[in-house]
Order: sequence, then structure tokens, then C-alpha cells
Amino acid sequence: MIIDFEKIAEEHIEGFKGGEGKLDTRSYVDDKARIMYSTLRPGARSGEHEHKGSFEVMYVVSGELTVHYDGVEEVIKMGQVHYCPDGHKHWFENKTDHDVIYYAIVPTLG
Repeated sequence: MIIDFEKIAEEHIEGFKGGEGKLDTRSYVDDKARIMYSTLRPGARSGEHEHKGSFEVMYVVSGELTVHYDGVEEVIKMGQVHYCPDGHKHWFENKTDHDVIYYAIVPTLG
């Protein structure tokens, strides 16, 4: 199955999960997973959230994403992956002056 993000309408989200700033995303969603191609603008951040009954994998395509995972700050660079397992919390931010582009996968477990 091919997912062509160019054919999916882009959403412009202000304050993702209670955060601040702008996140632009194209999402494929079915009953098994949410797969997102997203751009986090400079200075933007998500709100902290816990993954319950799911997990999240974020692959940074370009830029540098700062992730706060269970209270620990990590810098995820282009080509690296952040993993937030079921039952854990995280939030992320763009501390740079350039866009961060990433893919994220959040499956439905159960």
C-alpha cells in the first residue's frame, strides 16, 4: 500500500495537544494507525501527552527536534528516531530557526 502525502489535505494546527505555535501535518488514519508527515515551525511546541494503548515513533527528515521524554530532554537530529513507548509521556519543540520535518507513526494497540 502506498501512502501519498501529496494527495492528503494539509491541516494547520495551532497549539498541538495544548502546546504553542504552528504544526502543519498531513495524516493517513485508519482503524490500526495514524501516520503523519509533519512540519513543526520555529519556536513551536506540542503539549505534554501520555501514550496509552499506543506508542509513537518519530523519524526526523530534516532539522533538529528537541523532545522531552519522561522528563529528560533529548535532541533528535536528521536521520534519527524518537520512540515513546506505551505508558510513557513526551512533548516536543523546535528550538531552532528552521522548520523541523518528521514522520510519526502512532498505532492502535489491542
